[in-house]
Amino acid sequence: MTEPKEIWIKKAKELKKSGKFEEAVKMLDKVQKIKREEKDDNFWQKKAIHYDEIGDYEKAKEALEKDLEINQKSYDSLFFMGKIFYHLKKYENSLECFNKASEEYASQHLRNTNKIDQMKNVNKFEEAVKYSDKIYQEKELDDEFWYEKGMVLNKLKKYDDALSCFKTILEKNKKNSKILYELAKTQLWLGNKQECFKILEKSCMLDSNIKEKLRIDKDFEPISEEKQFLSIVGLSE
Repeated sequence: MTEPKEIWIKKAKELKKSGKFEEAVKMLDKVQKIKREEKDDNFWQKKAIHYDEIGDYEKAKEALEKDLEINQKSYDSLFFMGKIFYHLKKYENSLECFNKASEEYASQHLRNTNKIDQMKNVNKFEEAVKYSDKIYQEKELDDEFWYEKGMVLNKLKKYDDALSCFKTILEKNKKNSKILYELAKTQLWLGNKQECFKILEKSCMLDSNIKEKLRIDKDFEPISEEKQFLSIVGLSE
């Protein structure tokens, strides 16, 4: 597949021909950004992002492998690799990367915490503050992490574990219609049909567009003719 830089240049030319000069400039800005990143320490990770943007997941994986060779353990790269493996439908590999990412997050937190204590013990308080700042700046295992991991677990039919991931997100935001939608699927696959209906009702109340999505989602085919489902999607007589 063509390099991302070449794709953005080609798109810029097409947009210019169509008189869409503002959009063409945005494409050329992407090209300049890539050129600057070629000298960046995180070059391979950023290159992977560009491959991901154009849908070349194999090339994105290769770039992340090179990034991990250099940086060895990186939460961001391991998490990103998990997402790339998901696109490649290599779900076991994806889950392994997500697990490694969370392990690296925990290890980094522990290393920084230990460093704070060590610096305090030798009266190096300025150094202790630096490590405190690192802990403050640490990337959280945020909603995106739990969502991506939950999706992989569903693909692997590890529904109880997927349920736990989605519920972790909902503990902070009970009105997340996107997560409720996926949670409904998980409950259906666990055999909890009534719970599935209950969650779908709530999800549709929060976002009316979900009704349209439900009508074409093949994952809900086992219940698509049932009265409760038809009522939820607005197709009941």
